Amino acid sequence: MIRPATDEVDYLTPGTPPPKASTIGLWLFLAALTMLFAASLVGYLLIRHSGNRAVSGPIQLPKLLYFSTAMVIGVSITISLAVSSLHRERQHSFRLWIILSLLLGIAFIAIQTPAMIELIQRHEVLIQQLRRMGAATGAGTALYGLIFVLVLLHALHVVGGIIVLVRVSIQGVRGRYDHEHFLPVKHAAMYWHFLDVVWIVMFSTFLLTR
Repeated sequence: MIRPATDEVDYLTPGTPPPKASTIGLWLFLAALTMLFAASLVGYLLIRHSGNRAVSGPIQLPKLLYFSTAMVIGVSITISLAVSSLHRERQHSFRLWIILSLLLGIAFIAIQTPAMIELIQRHEVLIQQLRRMGAATGAGTALYGLIFVLVLLHALHVVGGIIVLVRVSIQGVRGRYDHEHFLPVKHAAMYWHFLDVVWIVMFSTFLLTR
């Protein structure tokens, strides 16, 4: 009997939810994360445009953030190529692209870590400047603190995405996926595309309001 080419055939194992349910669950999870990041960005904009002199000055963003942006965009591109290769049963290409996606994701975290350290250092410099001027430090703390928290929050979700890519890469090398069975790969791609969009929106907001 010939099985139709779908990601939902024979995917079920005892104790696992139906494929459609897992996809809906992922969409709901991404919707919740969207509200979380959106609320955080709104909070940042409200603080930034509050009229307080302590938060109205220019913000110096670490240059490393430009490189990490390239990394996360790269993951979206390579994981899309991995899915495309899998649909065409190009297993070798699929494995190469999915492993490259994993390496780019790790590179993103490797670049974000010193960038976050630099944010903390610039935050401390700002606090010292405000104290020397006799200005209140609360607003400045809230501004740079929120930028750091947003970057950290996104980085933590990237770590989750890396864990998913590790599992998918291992299963891919073992030949567990093909053009009929690729739902975990599809979900991993959805999640990374989401992280890509969130970071681009977040970083663009920082750039436009600095």
